[in-house]
Amino acid sequence: MARESVKRLGARERSHKQIWLAEDSEMLRTLIIDTLDDAGYFNTTIFNNGKEALEAFEVDGASCDLLITDIEMPQMDGLHLTKRLREMEQYSDLPIIIFSSLISDDLKHKGEAVGANAQITKPEIGILIATLDEFLA
Repeated sequence: MARESVKRLGARERSHKQIWLAEDSEMLRTLIIDTLDDAGYFNTTIFNNGKEALEAFEVDGASCDLLITDIEMPQMDGLHLTKRLREMEQYSDLPIIIFSSLISDDLKHKGEAVGANAQITKPEIGILIATLDEFLA
């Protein structure tokens, strides 16, 4: 599912869901946000790295319905962020999707080990939206 087909999906009941995104690449943040908007997900909070996201979770994470994180980021990577969130009881069931170019069959076990719910290889943006739909239905 490419971005064009995502646009045809339109707004849905879960458009009010709060999605948090930890991604250090401005270009990819823009692509993800634009695609989320096209799919009807309008409430996205952006963090430049895992450390910023973790600090926000410590203050007001209850408002987050799903986290999308990259793996490789400065200050704190997505694997460490996921592990830290899973250690906190209040986030043990939070859907966490790793969206990264570093996912391979050999490395997928790392995401599983820290408790990621799904791992999607960039640039499979359509699969990302389909996965969000599954978790936020």
